[in-house]
Parts: sequence; structure tokens; C-alpha cells
Amino acid sequence: MDEIKVIERLATVEQENKSFNRRLGNLEKLTESVHTIANEIKNMRGDVNDITQRVNEIEKKPSKRWETVITALITALVGAAIGYVFRGGM
Repeated sequence: MDEIKVIERLATVEQENKSFNRRLGNLEKLTESVHTIANEIKNMRGDVNDITQRVNEIEKKPSKRWETVITALITALVGAAIGYVFRGGM
């Protein structure tokens, strides 16, 4: 190989090296972005689990209130019946 071809080849290799370094930099930025997105998704998953738990608690409240109303009614009826019996209603 003569000296001119070596210089041309070296120039080509240097250009390719710059191109590869630029691409590598872009890949590093992309990798960092993927890690950031993964962390954000992990945090969102925790938030969604918290929201799901809160919604479940809210959904349970009406049934708890209904059970309390039924218990109060039964207690009132039983109390009225016992009062009737003790007053000599029978």
C-alpha cells in the first residue's frame, strides 16, 4: 500500500469512528431514557395500586351503611318486642 492510500484509509476510519461515537452517544441517551421511563412506570404502578385500594374502600362504604341500618332495625324490633312482653302485652 502506498502512503496516499493509507492516509485515505485512515481518514475513512476516523470518519467511521466519529459516526460510531455519535451513534453510541445516542444509544446511551436512549438507554437513559428507557431507565427513566421504567422508573416512572414503576411509580405509576404504585399510584394505581393505591388508587385501587382507595376505590375498593369507597365501594365498601355503602354496604357497611346498609348493614348498619339493617342491624339497627332488627335491634329496634327485638327491643320493641321485649318491651311489649315485659309490659304485659301478652
